[in-house]
Amino acid sequence: MSQTSQPELLTFEKACEYCGARLEVSSVAMHSEPRHYHFVCPQCSKDYEISSFAPPRVRVLAGRTDGRTGPYQQTMF
Repeated sequence: MSQTSQPELLTFEKACEYCGARLEVSSVAMHSEPRHYHFVCPQCSKDYEISSFAPPRVRVLAGRTDGRTGPYQQTMF
């Protein structure tokens, strides 16, 4: 009987720098080398880049804490 290895789940928590939401970011180790992926905060749409083995999944653990309701807007400065 052959053994099949289960993919490793990599998970970390991150606080959004813009709205303060607490996020859980997880990815399955699928490739031998990490690649660059983007993910957005589901609460405010701020974009982040991470090195990961597969596209990350993002789950909100706690909502925004900044008192605002609008989305993040990238500035040019």
